[in-house]
Amino acid sequence: MRRCFLLLLGLAVLVGLGRSQDRKDPFASQIAPTDPRSPADERKGFQLPPGFDIELVAAEPDIHKPMNLAFDDRGRLWVTDTVEYPFPAPPGTKPRDTVKVLEDFGPDGRARKVTTFADGLNIPIGVLPLPDARGALVFSIPNIYRLTDTDGDGRADRREVLYGEFGFGDTHGMTNAFTWGFDGWVYACHGFANTSTVKAADGSAIKMHSGNTYRIRPDGSHIEQFTWGQVNPFGLAFDPLGNLYSADCHSRPIYQLLRGAYYPSFGKPHDGLGFGPEMMTHNHGSTAIAGIVYYAADHYPEAYRGTVFVGNVVTNRINHDRLEWHGSTPRAVQQPDFLTSEDPWFRPVDLKLGPDGAIYVADFYNRIIGHYEVPLTHPGRDRERGRIWRIVYRGTGGDVPAPGGADRTTAAVPELVKDLAHANLTVRMQAANQLVRRGAAAEAAVRAAMQPRSNPYQRMHGLWVLERRGVLDDSTLMAAAHDEDKGVRVHALRVLAERPRLSGGQRDLVIAALKDADPFVQRAAAEALGRHPDPANLRPLLNLLHRIPAADTHLRHVVRMALRDTLRPDSAWEYVSTGRWTAADTEALADVALGVPTAAAASYLLEKFPAIARQRRQVVAVTRHVARHGDDGARQRLLALVRGNDSPDLEYRYELFRAFEQGVQERGLPLSDEARAWAVELADRLLASTKPNELLAGIQLAGSLRLDSAEEGLLRIATSREAPEKQRVAALNSLAAIDPKKHGPFLARILDDAREPLELRTQAATALARLNTPEALVRLTNALPTAPAHLQTVIALGLAGSPAGAEKLLEAVAAGKASARLLQLRPIELRLAEAKLPGLKERLARLTEGLPPADRRLQQLLDRRRTGYLAARTDPVAGRKVFEKHCAACHQIANQGAKVGPQLDGIGSRGLDRLLEDLIDPSRNVDQAFRSTTLALKNGQVVSGLLLREEGEVLVLADSQGKEVRVPKDNVEERSLSAVSPMPADLADQIAEEDFYHLLAYLLAQQPPAGGR
Repeated sequence: MRRCFLLLLGLAVLVGLGRSQDRKDPFASQIAPTDPRSPADERKGFQLPPGFDIELVAAEPDIHKPMNLAFDDRGRLWVTDTVEYPFPAPPGTKPRDTVKVLEDFGPDGRARKVTTFADGLNIPIGVLPLPDARGALVFSIPNIYRLTDTDGDGRADRREVLYGEFGFGDTHGMTNAFTWGFDGWVYACHGFANTSTVKAADGSAIKMHSGNTYRIRPDGSHIEQFTWGQVNPFGLAFDPLGNLYSADCHSRPIYQLLRGAYYPSFGKPHDGLGFGPEMMTHNHGSTAIAGIVYYAADHYPEAYRGTVFVGNVVTNRINHDRLEWHGSTPRAVQQPDFLTSEDPWFRPVDLKLGPDGAIYVADFYNRIIGHYEVPLTHPGRDRERGRIWRIVYRGTGGDVPAPGGADRTTAAVPELVKDLAHANLTVRMQAANQLVRRGAAAEAAVRAAMQPRSNPYQRMHGLWVLERRGVLDDSTLMAAAHDEDKGVRVHALRVLAERPRLSGGQRDLVIAALKDADPFVQRAAAEALGRHPDPANLRPLLNLLHRIPAADTHLRHVVRMALRDTLRPDSAWEYVSTGRWTAADTEALADVALGVPTAAAASYLLEKFPAIARQRRQVVAVTRHVARHGDDGARQRLLALVRGNDSPDLEYRYELFRAFEQGVQERGLPLSDEARAWAVELADRLLASTKPNELLAGIQLAGSLRLDSAEEGLLRIATSREAPEKQRVAALNSLAAIDPKKHGPFLARILDDAREPLELRTQAATALARLNTPEALVRLTNALPTAPAHLQTVIALGLAGSPAGAEKLLEAVAAGKASARLLQLRPIELRLAEAKLPGLKERLARLTEGLPPADRRLQQLLDRRRTGYLAARTDPVAGRKVFEKHCAACHQIANQGAKVGPQLDGIGSRGLDRLLEDLIDPSRNVDQAFRSTTLALKNGQVVSGLLLREEGEVLVLADSQGKEVRVPKDNVEERSLSAVSPMPADLADQIAEEDFYHLLAYLLAQQPPAGGR
């Protein structure tokens, strides 16, 4: 039975909620069942903790759909809003989106003046006002622009491209969340599915695919990658120590990002060190998190300070987490939701800490939030309404701060220096930016505030003001590095990390900080050394690594990355070769060498192979690394080592060969004669084994090696009805790989034999379709008249995957050898369209004339299954077993399963009707990032699956069972993206009806938490 590739998507801010059972609209469960409320009525439906209140800042018609918020240094609130989303404005038309500026806030929080700063924008998301108060950085498809008001009328009259171009194939995964860093850089997120190659004025460039974070100079001069991975980060926030947090979906709602680390995404690898550590294990009941605030202010009560808030558009609430520290590692402890709403239109897509200490909320107010769950053209999608809210605390009976903030662009230098001590981080950032602008006139005042008795925040931010001005002297920096406040020491080291080079005294200072009593200081020191690689750093970094407590995962990962970066130059390995290292040192160096893609690192791993060959997992990883990155001599020596492994565990030895083979493939090389001889020897032993798993490995190895000597044994297994089905399927596929033409007739005999298990016949059909030879296509066509329904679907889908096969399918239907209803199945219909046969539309119309429309038949099936489910006695526990058997190869629920496709926590919020549709008609709304990729190979074969990643010279796909398929790039003639979901089109036929209902019950039980208080 095939496992189910359940592409039940709920990405980023794009999962809907609803309980409507309106049968007239199949998407009703994803649409809010209520009418829109006025802002006043929406406000009545908010629930907050005692003492908190929420105020309306702006609403339609003054703004439309807000996406990102940012305060400028005059206390004004900037917002990007859109009516175009989710479609970009077509070329040749003027986009209708804008950046607006809100100011003159009344005592009730309402903005009494709203100015359109820029119009003609195309789905603008990222926005960041510049300190000069005359312009802003704004993303509008496809670039980041600097928009400037040169004549002082409040409207931008100059538009300059600073960075581009950004991908926008998926408009909910574009760049966003422009955020000032202490260092004067602007930090930003790059979202799901898009690919962007972005260049700066100095020639620096980065290429990002899907989730990443990066940073840019605000003048357009330079760009750098910050982290790799995450699925769809949407929101960034700094804490007072300079740690950066992101809001993300489908990995974890919150990460504390470590510079240079890799984070989980769909099917993407890490760098060899493993993924950056998590800080939370819960998901807040959905996979759609957007906007984040680290509360660094004093307006809220003490219990809320130093905590984190994120927007959750699925559950119409703002989630809240308290941070528990283990050394320098945060652990998020889930708190009661901060805000819940009775109005399912409430969609908090961005949160910002205002200079007044309030949290500001961008409410994308919409009955539909789903980007793919509901058609983009659905008439219920709202484009006009949007709100911005302000959450304040009134519980003490004291004064509530005035909305917005003071105008710091006109403040005197002493006032700005005083603001460096403000309890609110937003205020401190604004004051620092203004002091940098004031130039030499501010430098003396800042130095005066750097005295030991000043406020620690003044000393922290003062460091950066002077550094950004280029006037931070060594004595001031040295004093900061020895300051009694850990925050000042941390920022002193962060300053040194940003410098292009370190003097000898500065390096000594950083190394000394590795022994600081505070783990945050240690972490900042390790990062600084990683930014300035020097082989002499290895000893002190290793000393720190050996004494890190296990619970401080973030410190450990930063030190490992610092070691990795130190070892990137080949000269570092020459230093290693002359040093004296303990066994623990050797083990640590080998561990981080896996993250260094060089021949020198591979040579070290090979040299230390006997000493580190204790853990199976590490030995396999080392084997793959050396095979990929080592030189020819290293590969030869490695081969002798792994071939000489005398473990009685043949599966382990098979795993070693696969690692070696994969590394060689990724390097773009063929297997040597000696490596092939080892593989043949191993295959023979595996095929002779009586252990089922070893025998299965031997069958698969014989196929990948195309061992004609194994054909007789494979035929015996494939034809034996006593052999386990899994072995028979593997043998059948191996025979097809060894000699397609020779074994085509055998595959056809299996296909035609009604006595054979359906899964075996299905695999025979799939193998024949993959061969794509004229003989194979004829045999598939001949099997159509007598094949059962599921097998007919598989055959038709396989035929439709190539132009020649599509022609055969149409001819078979015209000749009455196959039902014309096959042509109405959506995946087959899509595949036929991709074949681009001449006159296809007219031919399909003739062949299906008189048949009820496909949608009507599909709706009848949906209705029958819906009725059947409502009448059935279902068991979610049994449904979980069905999920584990058929779906967990690709999807996670509650951290169980694989992450090939999206995790499905909270998927029950879609309701019965939509879940039925996703299971029965998966290609209707499949996310473009999860569509099948079709590879036409040079030998004429066709391979289809979900493209997971590219590893060197290899493309890695996942087939419909979630199993990885590796194809060397040199074998590919043509690559194309299909509109077909990799999920089986006839899942309802593959799973017994009773089990199907159990599965539905289990999925429906996956609901967001009730929340509230």
